[in-house]
Amino acid sequence: MKTPRWETRRGESRGPAVLLALSVCVLAATGCGTALHDSGTPKELSVLQLSGKPTQEIGTIQGDSDYVFGNVASVRHLTSGNLLVADAMADEIFEYAPNGTLVRRIGRKGDGPSEFRALSHLHVIHGDSILAEDGVQGRVSVFDSAGHFVHQVAGADLSGDSLFALDVWLYGRFWVDGGLLAADRKRIRAVLDKLPPPVSDPGYRYVQVDETGRLWIREPGVSAGDRRMWTIVDTDGRPTASLAIPVRFEPEEIGESTMTGRWRGDNDVNFVRTYTYGGTGQVRATPAWLVGPPPPAVPPETQQQFLTAIKASLKNLAVAQEIHYSKAYTYADQLDSLEAFHPDPSMQVDLISGDTRGWAAVFAHPGIDRICGLAYGYTIPPGWEPGVFVCSPAPRTDSAYSGS
Repeated sequence: MKTPRWETRRGESRGPAVLLALSVCVLAATGCGTALHDSGTPKELSVLQLSGKPTQEIGTIQGDSDYVFGNVASVRHLTSGNLLVADAMADEIFEYAPNGTLVRRIGRKGDGPSEFRALSHLHVIHGDSILAEDGVQGRVSVFDSAGHFVHQVAGADLSGDSLFALDVWLYGRFWVDGGLLAADRKRIRAVLDKLPPPVSDPGYRYVQVDETGRLWIREPGVSAGDRRMWTIVDTDGRPTASLAIPVRFEPEEIGESTMTGRWRGDNDVNFVRTYTYGGTGQVRATPAWLVGPPPPAVPPETQQQFLTAIKASLKNLAVAQEIHYSKAYTYADQLDSLEAFHPDPSMQVDLISGDTRGWAAVFAHPGIDRICGLAYGYTIPPGWEPGVFVCSPAPRTDSAYSGS
């Protein structure tokens, strides 16, 4: 099952729900970004390779609770070399020394200062100040380098975005994971504006931002050996390299030559691993969507028709999921499992996750230059409203909103 790194696991299943109260954002249409094939996009990319063994691993299947993770939501290194691990099930931050020994726990479950209802992403800024996101409350708690609580701030005050307040947001035909601060988000949008929009099914790409500002774009599908291919785009918007990463490993902190993230072991047991990566001397073809011409411009009135079709398909999916839950006591994670789902045949739908706790999906259409998403239940991206249908702003647009 596809499990996004923003999933939180908490509580019992809610049972079959009343039909969702849906909202759709309707935005003025704009043209697509400038395609890089016109400015010298390389036809081949350098091939990078992940080290065969991790340089560090923290976690255990059972035993000492200091090393048993429920759901690793984020990891970050401090300048001291210590590693922070956010466990979304425990709603605590664990700090480990370079040798893997626990140093301290930071935060706890709750609604007060230094407490979390849905701990998600971590950030380290300005002399090891720790920013910890609460995905349900849409706020960020600030701790000093010793783990002492300093203050809280609304996520929207940092990101400048009232709809996507925390650092999982939609833009054009991209799902972006990274860029909590408004200045960082502006730079990321500038790079995405230089990329042609993906139009082949599923019609969008997942983007992660590394420590140097490069974008790592995950290609859809899984290759032989259970690996996903990632394309690296530099800060000028130029594709430079590619790297295959095992599906069990979800990178969450990417540096110039190392990456740290969550490894899903047997029975979904979580570990934290660090790998190195480097060149192989080989090359591969640049993904076709990065070298092909951009799609033709579509009139605003036609794009509005596509948005209406997306909304209709979303309603159909919501009903189909509730029917499936009434029979299977879980939400579907594969579209083929939903016998009652009959979307517009021109629609591109990707069911990102589905289990007893909820589901999330992305909708796209080849004729529209944005994507729309919905999350319901407990499996929602940080800062999103459950049951609210949201669409990205079009390229070269700085803000988005949802409306009836």
